Amino acid sequence: MKKYTILILLILVGLITLGSVPATDYVHAEDIEAIELESDILDAGKSSDRGYLIISPTHLRYDGILEPGNTYTKSFRAINIGSKPITFNLTIEPFSVEDETYKPIYSQPTNHTKITDWITLPEGKRFTLEPQGGDNLDECDGCYVDLPIRVRIPIDAVGGGQYAAVMANIEPTEDEEGSSIVQAVARIALPIYSTVNGDLVYKGNIINQRITNFTFEPIIKTTSTVENLGNADFLASYHLSIEPFFGGETAYDETQEKIIMPETKRIFSQNWEDAPLLGIFNVTQEITYLDEDGKEVTDTFKRLSIICPLWLILIVIAILILFVISIIFDKKRRKAGNKKPSWEQ
Repeated sequence: MKKYTILILLILVGLITLGSVPATDYVHAEDIEAIELESDILDAGKSSDRGYLIISPTHLRYDGILEPGNTYTKSFRAINIGSKPITFNLTIEPFSVEDETYKPIYSQPTNHTKITDWITLPEGKRFTLEPQGGDNLDECDGCYVDLPIRVRIPIDAVGGGQYAAVMANIEPTEDEEGSSIVQAVARIALPIYSTVNGDLVYKGNIINQRITNFTFEPIIKTTSTVENLGNADFLASYHLSIEPFFGGETAYDETQEKIIMPETKRIFSQNWEDAPLLGIFNVTQEITYLDEDGKEVTDTFKRLSIICPLWLILIVIAILILFVISIIFDKKRRKAGNKKPSWEQ
């Protein structure tokens, strides 16, 4: 019996140790942008036959604290990387987010979207770009345009975060007969972030944080929700580190930063999606944010996480069942062998 027990334990330890070897194709993020913003592209695939518009950068932030009464300017570049000319017009829309998932909304004015009325486009609102026609952007003729965005802060502006979006609305093309092609209009959103000087309040907290304890799938998940209780946005930094329980090189290391807009809660999932099929890991996540006193603090969360596929559990259960059955039959066999014949009794 001891022999069978030792054999099973050796098999399990060997499988777990093998599964704890770090994956060779994990993502190691080093140069993460300071602010991650959503770029909303609606039906962009339908525009490929009439041009394909991209915007660089994917977001704009007016640096520092904007002073009431002053004017500030930032620029972005619109590029046609498609094969045909493309025409688009620009509009300014309010920018906010919906619930904890941070789904962008470009249609609901709030106290934090008043900057929508302060923005002007000095170069105009309607543009036509020729196709790039090659890999070298500098050699193309009329395939891109640099456009300034000017914002003048009113002297009586209230302090706090202000957010808007420049929408590039792609106009439908016409076919050879001159009739408009019926299709959904593609839009690209360029979110704009700013903070106006005044009575600024910076404060937040972590509402919850979870790390996978056990999973059948080759993935380790972390989920956390950070709340902004102030009137200006701040950055939350998430550092995820995963190490094999039995030692060895770090299996996964990643840092991401997310913007937390005022008076919102943001849920964020930071996952190791290329984890091995089997393993035991020490998982550590560090979240840096602003606390209720407006001070930058870092909370550390540690958890032991086990990855074990269902088929392996079924195999182990089957082995244990066979082991128990073998013991029962072995006892019956021994009992039958020790029983004396009737003529010897």
